Amino acid sequence: MPEPTSFPNPWAFDPRIRHDTRNPSVYYLADEVLVEVDPKGPRVVDNRLREIGAAQINEDSPVSRYVTRWVMPPGRNMTRTLAELRKLAGEGRVGVNHAYAANAESIPVIGQPKLHGGAGEDPAPAPAVGDSSGDGRVVRVAVVDTGLDPAAMTLPLFRDHQRHGLHEPDPVYENPAAGQIGLMGGHGTVVAGIIARYARQVHLSSIQVLSVAGVTDDHTLADAVQRAFDGGAELVNLSLGCVYDGSQGPLALDAILTNRPAGTVVVAAAGNVEKPEPNFYPADRPDVIAVAAMNSLAVPESPAGFSNQATWINACAPGVAVHSAYVFGTWLYGAAPTSFQSYVAGSGTSFATPYVVARIASTTGEGETVQTAANRLLTTPLASVPGYGVYLEGPRDLTWPHHP
Repeated sequence: MPEPTSFPNPWAFDPRIRHDTRNPSVYYLADEVLVEVDPKGPRVVDNRLREIGAAQINEDSPVSRYVTRWVMPPGRNMTRTLAELRKLAGEGRVGVNHAYAANAESIPVIGQPKLHGGAGEDPAPAPAVGDSSGDGRVVRVAVVDTGLDPAAMTLPLFRDHQRHGLHEPDPVYENPAAGQIGLMGGHGTVVAGIIARYARQVHLSSIQVLSVAGVTDDHTLADAVQRAFDGGAELVNLSLGCVYDGSQGPLALDAILTNRPAGTVVVAAAGNVEKPEPNFYPADRPDVIAVAAMNSLAVPESPAGFSNQATWINACAPGVAVHSAYVFGTWLYGAAPTSFQSYVAGSGTSFATPYVVARIASTTGEGETVQTAANRLLTTPLASVPGYGVYLEGPRDLTWPHHP
């Protein structure tokens, strides 16, 4: 059973978010409906939406080729409305606009996600990160997350990278004047730092999609992932996820991932669920590499207590006290206020995921795709952990303190 935690509920930071009363793990934006585009033109479902007073959001987004976004009039029963629209459009063609969180899974017992591993695993200050390492050809990698803190770009870990692309800024602070770090401020900076450290040849970019509280929605996320592909990303890191109800997965991101450029690879966090979870998206897609977390500080090494486990998980990597770049300021959401000086030891499948991305990038040879490299990496005879996939053991300095 998931352990209680004092960690605040990130969904509460966005007043638009609701949860499904029948499945408390499923969160979505209130009064929004997504409809799959019919290539043959407008359907009867569009006419019905207009009849009941729904307004289509006309967005200049590549996602609109696949999915349209509608805002329902206030007061309508979403369950009944969705049932009616699905009967008109067909199952799987109409759905809610799912909410995602950074490496999160809602825990029905206590109604809140765990974004920083499990109880007692709040992020901790750490010393400066050592030199970067890794080989391979120049691979274009995109981190779709909270962005990258502009101040972190002055750290040697990032400054010495000569092949960086665009880094959209991480908002970091709830109160900039007081240096108060937001609930998920710096999350994308940690992720990017792990990749920069262990795959020095990458052309690294950051796409900002998660709020400072670490949340976003399906349509907005799909647009961000498409921007990553449009920017030439071959390898995409998604240290985030959402739960769906089993009969209706997220429509917008599903469309973008289904139609992504050939040869590209998406790697996603498997979630900090502490239990098997069959419907954690996008990690549970068969064409996405799902990453669980190991505790490399334990003797012997073992799966992290917070990590999801599932038959669809492909790989696992150290995810406890992972050492990386971070931000400067004070974080107030742990057991006690904690001050940070640009480096962190953080836990979660969020931070196991970029190490797998770095391993793929650093083993991609000249003239081959990242898909070829990923296939080779995950089929090379390595230790396999049932329910957690192939174990990609990290170097001692991946964690702070260093693993034995």
